[in-house]
Amino acid sequence: MGSMRALQIALLVALVAALAACGGSKNGGGAGLSATSGGLVADVSKPQIVEGPEKITASAQIKVGGVAGKHLTLEWGLVDALQGNESQSEIVVRRYVTTRKVVTHEESVSIPTSKAFKPYLIHFVIYAPDGSYLDSVDTKEFGKGT
Repeated sequence: MGSMRALQIALLVALVAALAACGGSKNGGGAGLSATSGGLVADVSKPQIVEGPEKITASAQIKVGGVAGKHLTLEWGLVDALQGNESQSEIVVRRYVTTRKVVTHEESVSIPTSKAFKPYLIHFVIYAPDGSYLDSVDTKEFGKGT
């Protein structure tokens, strides 16, 4: 099971690198398609960055639902915008249990401004109950050198 998660992380890092290199269809706030499977909706969109004097706050809009009782996980990672690799392991933002009704949530994370010593972006990603990728979005680049 641990090797499966390691493979998923390696594939995600490769995907993030490819998206960072080519701009990605949802990178920086573009509209993407909802991930749907058997009526399940899992959509991550509308990334925002607010740079303050002491912290940088990243947020994204999350839509989940369509099928009752599915356990989805939203995670985020700090990504080196120049190299496309995550500078940390992904961190859980929130866990959802879906309902038949599709609901929208605004989720946010913050990092200290002092941590943004080179160009970064925040990668939000939502996973299915089995840990498989459903949808993701990247913020615009921020930090020194942008």
